[in-house]
Amino acid sequence: MSKSAEFITFYLGDFFFGIIATDVMELNRDLKITPVPKSPKTIRGIVNLRGEIVPAINMHERFKLDSSCPEDGSISIILQSGNLTIAALVDDVGEIIALHQDTFEPPPKNFPETSKELIVGVHKLPNRLLLIVDAKRIASDLTQPQYLHQPEQALLALQQ
Repeated sequence: MSKSAEFITFYLGDFFFGIIATDVMELNRDLKITPVPKSPKTIRGIVNLRGEIVPAINMHERFKLDSSCPEDGSISIILQSGNLTIAALVDDVGEIIALHQDTFEPPPKNFPETSKELIVGVHKLPNRLLLIVDAKRIASDLTQPQYLHQPEQALLALQQ
């Protein structure tokens, strides 16, 4: 008997991605994002998630995709990335799909380097390819300013 897992699917432009459902804490639409000066391009800003300051990651920028994440109407996938909670900003969220391990394959060798570090593999579906993202790698190599680890620093920066 093969193992199966559930994936939350989402879209960035025409690309179809999935994150293992156990890494996703919740989905939010239209969270107020506060820009943070001098933050890396991949960090659109920060959001206040019930008192916790959470970085909002522009997934278009993170994957180095040509199109940009819409300023309004983006959907935030709130997830744990290592010991850091992040809001991954995506264009749209799809369905939850249960997939068996026997349809899983390593990422193609012709993937761009940026994608290779984030994509752990693919599932071949009947009419498309589902790219599986490792949630723990999304924030792994970002130049993380000190305020991402110390929320009080972010609050001070916003008050200035």
